[in-house]
Amino acid sequence: MPRRTLTVVVLLGALALTGCTSTTPAVTSTTPAAVVTAAPSGDGTLSIGTLFPTTGDNAASGAAQVAGTELALRDILAEQATPTQPIQLVHRNSAGDLAAAYADLAARGVDLVLWDATTALPADAHSSVGSAALVSLGDFANGGTPLAADEAFTVRLKTADPGLNATSGSAEAYDGLITAALAAVITGDDGGASLDAGWPQVISGMAVCLSWGECVYALGQEQTIDYQGVTGRRS
Repeated sequence: MPRRTLTVVVLLGALALTGCTSTTPAVTSTTPAAVVTAAPSGDGTLSIGTLFPTTGDNAASGAAQVAGTELALRDILAEQATPTQPIQLVHRNSAGDLAAAYADLAARGVDLVLWDATTALPADAHSSVGSAALVSLGDFANGGTPLAADEAFTVRLKTADPGLNATSGSAEAYDGLITAALAAVITGDDGGASLDAGWPQVISGMAVCLSWGECVYALGQEQTIDYQGVTGRRS
């Protein structure tokens, strides 16, 4: 599947959010915690690789996960008035030649890799994707089983891929992409080490936010955030 590039504001650096029209988060914090950061290593483009099964027995779930990430990117675009910062999505098949997929993502210098929500993360995955952060979408699955999307989310998902015949893993993929982009905002950098450092801070703060727009608004108000997206609260 070819690389898809969309231009998106991810607000790396200063959070200039005055005038944002997103809903105010339900819970606020007036004493934000210090942000844990790593040495900046990004290049200004948030490049996210995906490893989802696009062939074989789990191909329907793979297609749903691809659609989930594409929908998340579209939602990020919809919240921003002046797109300036690129995000790249690079989809690769986890059910094919996995060694070749690893090598391709590493060669492209992706910053973070999202692994399939329906299968266990291979033991060699971390050492195979270069300097990229690596996240198993199974971490988003409540009880270890990917959610079946509800009716409202399924309708939205099919605007990204009208041919979908399954939704398993789509919610996890959606939340994974949003979390990665928020981690880049929090740390002000798109490098893999920064995304690793920022990831826990997306879900451990005081301001509960349910969408990209709500979370970015809260960050602009210097609040710490607790993103609870399509999959709900993560423990």
